[in-house]
Amino acid sequence: MTSRRKFIFLGSLGAAGAILPRSSLSGLAQSTAIDTAPRVGDPLLRELAMAALDAAKSAGASYADVRLTLTRKQSFYYGNAPIDGEHLAVGVRALVDGAWGFVAGPRWTMSEMTRLGKDAAIQAKANVWDGVSKVNLGAALPAIPESWSHPVKRDPIDVPIDEKLDYIRSAEAWASTFRSGSASSIIIFERQDRTFASTEGLFGTQVLYNTFGNGSGINVSASDPVLQRNGSRSVNLITPTSAGFEVFNDGGLIDMIPVLYDQARQQLTAEQIQPSRYDIVFDGVSMTSLVDQSIGAALELDRAVGLEANAGGTSYMAPLDTVLGSELSSVKLNVIGERSSVNGAATVGWDDDGVAPKSLTYVKDGRVHDYSTNREHAELLQSWYASNNMTAGSHGCAFSETAMDFPLISPPNIRMQPDTSADRSFNDLVSSVDNGLAVIGGRCSMDHQKLTGRGSGELIYRVRNGKLAEVVRGASYLFRSPELWKALSVIGGQSSLATTGFTSNKGQPRSTTVHSVTAPAAIIKNMSVIVGGSE
Repeated sequence: MTSRRKFIFLGSLGAAGAILPRSSLSGLAQSTAIDTAPRVGDPLLRELAMAALDAAKSAGASYADVRLTLTRKQSFYYGNAPIDGEHLAVGVRALVDGAWGFVAGPRWTMSEMTRLGKDAAIQAKANVWDGVSKVNLGAALPAIPESWSHPVKRDPIDVPIDEKLDYIRSAEAWASTFRSGSASSIIIFERQDRTFASTEGLFGTQVLYNTFGNGSGINVSASDPVLQRNGSRSVNLITPTSAGFEVFNDGGLIDMIPVLYDQARQQLTAEQIQPSRYDIVFDGVSMTSLVDQSIGAALELDRAVGLEANAGGTSYMAPLDTVLGSELSSVKLNVIGERSSVNGAATVGWDDDGVAPKSLTYVKDGRVHDYSTNREHAELLQSWYASNNMTAGSHGCAFSETAMDFPLISPPNIRMQPDTSADRSFNDLVSSVDNGLAVIGGRCSMDHQKLTGRGSGELIYRVRNGKLAEVVRGASYLFRSPELWKALSVIGGQSSLATTGFTSNKGQPRSTTVHSVTAPAAIIKNMSVIVGGSE
């Protein structure tokens, strides 16, 4: 017999390598599995990191950093047995003559750290050539805390498996009491220890959490055999968040099932509308998707200058000198980015460059004001920062899924500010529209430039004389980002805010990160609506 944790390490040696036992640290004679990988506060983490940095410097690097990630993940897929696993990774970046070298691997041994540090510097030397601009990281960074953690109430990994299964099975049983009701159960809990160290003297380990429902949740459906029509309504159990298991205990998610069933029944009598242009009232949830795609993603600096053209895509927010300061909306639209809010999916103690969180203003009073930046590319905006009395430097947006991936500009938590002059709710906005549509929930999808898009709601209502009327079916809205924000008419107040977690995929191979978007309800005028697709 062997412990679960030891089985994970022993069972993955062929693919993931081995870990050096603390008892063998001095001899470095062999690599064998251990029961527990080093966590926050373990001096072995610093020794491993320093070995990689020393090797990179000895091989000629002017700067180097090392990241170690220990990822523990539990996944619950429908009625299958839970999947419980761990993943180790180490990545070393080295800078030689203004060129990067990057080497990564899954083995935590002193000899492996030395090899990676040396190879990263060798690779950097090979990448030096006249056709590439030299990397300038700017001034050295201030120290980061020795340790930091998301302030979860209950570590989801430590919650007993039986308690998690009990919650999931309870949701399934309650949903099944309604006609054609069900509750899917793709729920994932993730805890990641991230260690960062650099030749500038920075060292720290942070513990990050990601709790989410992976795009599934409670599904309730209804049917009418006479009309031969079905209706359905679903809600994610939880979108990505840095909160712990408390989101399931405190969220009241199971209590939503009767409401969902009532909404599913409303769809049985829903009729299609005529394709046309409509004034649309978006609730906070549906607005988060629009903000995320057409502002947040579009204003990632690496995307805007073409560095993601063959992976994540490009951006309509280019070239930089014509976009910055230009009018995006005639309404006083304000959108910020940050990595410090409680439960924000992108909240961190520091990013993968070792930069502590810094807020940024994407859009200020309707005008484009800034981009998401990392340490490497922030200098592209120096003239703009100088002319606007802004502090030049990274906003702390460098991140990657694990240490196996090179850090790229990753979305921070994004927030569209509500109107503070009047606290108008979603219903208040509906009451101001004589004839139009109201979109509740749902998401949009966009092209590689974040220029054109299509979206639909989880529910779409006709609005007649300032009131929600019948549910409509088969409707989707089309838009181009510049015209979308020019058509923004009214922004809701604080009470209409909603927060949704999103994933972002960048790079080759693909690296997936998470972030939160918060937005108020809003009215967007004269939007093109089509009808078609699945009913």
